[in-house]
Amino acid sequence: NMQKSIEALQLAYITGFLLVILVNQLPGQSSLDSVARAPVDVNILFNYYTQEGDHSAVTGGIGTEELTDYDTRIIVLIPVDSASRLSAEAGFNTYSSASTDRIDSRMSSASSSDIRASVQLGWEQDRPESGQSYSWGMGGSVESDYLSMNLHGSYYQPVKEEQSALFIDAQAFFGRWVLYFPEELRDTVQPFITTDRRFSYHLNVQYQHILNRRTTLAVSTGVSYQQGLLSTPFHRVYFPGEELPRIERLPGRRWQWPISLRLHYFAGGSLVTRFFYRYYLDGFGIQAHSLELELPMKLNPSFTFIPVYRYHRQIASHYFQPYLGHQPDATFYSSDFDLSGFNSHKMGVGMQFSPARRWRWPGRKSRGELTSISLRVAHYRRSDGLRAWMGSMMWGWAF
Repeated sequence: NMQKSIEALQLAYITGFLLVILVNQLPGQSSLDSVARAPVDVNILFNYYTQEGDHSAVTGGIGTEELTDYDTRIIVLIPVDSASRLSAEAGFNTYSSASTDRIDSRMSSASSSDIRASVQLGWEQDRPESGQSYSWGMGGSVESDYLSMNLHGSYYQPVKEEQSALFIDAQAFFGRWVLYFPEELRDTVQPFITTDRRFSYHLNVQYQHILNRRTTLAVSTGVSYQQGLLSTPFHRVYFPGEELPRIERLPGRRWQWPISLRLHYFAGGSLVTRFFYRYYLDGFGIQAHSLELELPMKLNPSFTFIPVYRYHRQIASHYFQPYLGHQPDATFYSSDFDLSGFNSHKMGVGMQFSPARRWRWPGRKSRGELTSISLRVAHYRRSDGLRAWMGSMMWGWAF
């Protein structure tokens, strides 16, 4: 695990370093040919997340859920010509978790923290004569107990004189577990685990329409399919009358069907109302409703204030029961409270600042511009007792 963490850290730093070199070697605007190109966009994003609760799946639905996560990523969009762009993203995050530290009985073990690194590369292409655009790409991520590769593609088609548009997005993920069991079960046989692979496929279709000069509507639906080891090997499940726990067991296939509605309404002056509703259903028996409201207020030409509220209600999976709640003859079982029934509230604020501050890149004739600074802070509360704080900050540059 330590070796994989070191490799993840090296991958993140090397990728970020190569992206900086690549951007610095691009020709400045003054040296371009007669065909004008858009500027290179660089976004640096930092996320912070911390939570606490008392229903850890690692210890069978009881015990601390304390976790702290730091995530940093750099996203670069490089124009190749007037209709083509190359995108690159490198991410690195590290977390410390009191719950995964209970995989072993020894406290402060190697499982108490982890490092994850990810890389994404993509290509975007426009067709100005028709208004169409499409993109494709690939990427991967690595951490101590999971390795994943992915492919993605999307297509955009305007219709009815650009009053409407159709957007199609597809993704495929190919993952592989490092089978890491709870300490007391490592010498036992787990016959139901026949694979260490997980495959996920997602298709989403969105239709957008401008209803009038104030209102825009978007409807989307899709389907997802997962196959392989869908349970987590180090999640415990406790049964009445049994001394040792069992390892979480879930079906090897899962369908997911989301449908959502998004409405943007310009109320006049500086206020925009953004409303979002989502219904979700899956093969594990989970049903969920989500409502979100954003009220962006443009206080001056360069500053926007954004209050946000989100409500979520979820019906539990057929396979969930709390600590000691499962029957001994159950075929599938989990005490992961993410699969339970609950209500949650998320409240936060966001701020966007567009300073348009220019500077000169060392060794280059062209000038760069700080185009935006975004900040978001939110608090999350769940009816099972989980509490979380999250924050993010993004800096956007163009040069």
